Amino acid sequence: MKHTFLNKSGFYGMLLGIMALGSSCKKELPVPEADPTPQAYVAVHNFALLAGTSSSVFINGNQLALGGSDVALGVGGSLLGTYVGVTPGAVTVGVRTSTGTTNYASRNINVERLSYTSFFAFDTLTAGGSARMIALNNDMKAAAAGTSNIRFLHFSPNAGPVNVNLVRTLDQFGLTASGTISLTNVPYIGAAATPNETALSAFTNIPAGTYAVTVLSGTTSVLTATINFREGKNYSVVARGFAPGRPGIPAGQTLGATLLLHNP
Repeated sequence: MKHTFLNKSGFYGMLLGIMALGSSCKKELPVPEADPTPQAYVAVHNFALLAGTSSSVFINGNQLALGGSDVALGVGGSLLGTYVGVTPGAVTVGVRTSTGTTNYASRNINVERLSYTSFFAFDTLTAGGSARMIALNNDMKAAAAGTSNIRFLHFSPNAGPVNVNLVRTLDQFGLTASGTISLTNVPYIGAAATPNETALSAFTNIPAGTYAVTVLSGTTSVLTATINFREGKNYSVVARGFAPGRPGIPAGQTLGATLLLHNP
């Protein structure tokens, strides 16, 4: 039987060949790529009065369409699906009447990546065809266990400053509960020439549950509602529409309340 033996130099030559083969098969890990579609998120809510029954929505000059149809945002309405993704940076949101060619209300701000912003059209359309818009930051972090976060937005132009009482009747489990939260002398947001968007963006933490909500103009109750605030959720409670006493209030534009959920 014939045997083949490698001398020392041959052994090292073979070893170097194996190492070279191994190194030729080795692949470098790919360089991580930047997020190809960085997003910020915006929501649009229409509480402008006397602007017709519905409005078109424009984002950065482009008319917004959802589900293949142009958005028709009714009075007191919000975008279906709540948020629309936009490129971070400067963004302009505007609303127009169904036949208008220019925005009757708009707001331009810079939005950061992964931020959530609600744009609110409000006020009464003037003879010149203009209303107003504010942009509020939405905190998407869930409220602590057993609690909800709320903010109250006063968009009723003729109600004057209001007092808001929230009386808790049930807890988050539907069991009898008690407690009262009072907000005093809350002004109409449009009373300020430049509303403080930072202050208006802030939420107040309250126990979760069902509340009887009463809004008073002076000592007169102008609005009552029963609202269930769910555990962990962040809400805006909106007073909108014309208070009683204004002549010629269009259908659907009387004083009422709208509950907006910001972190579904």
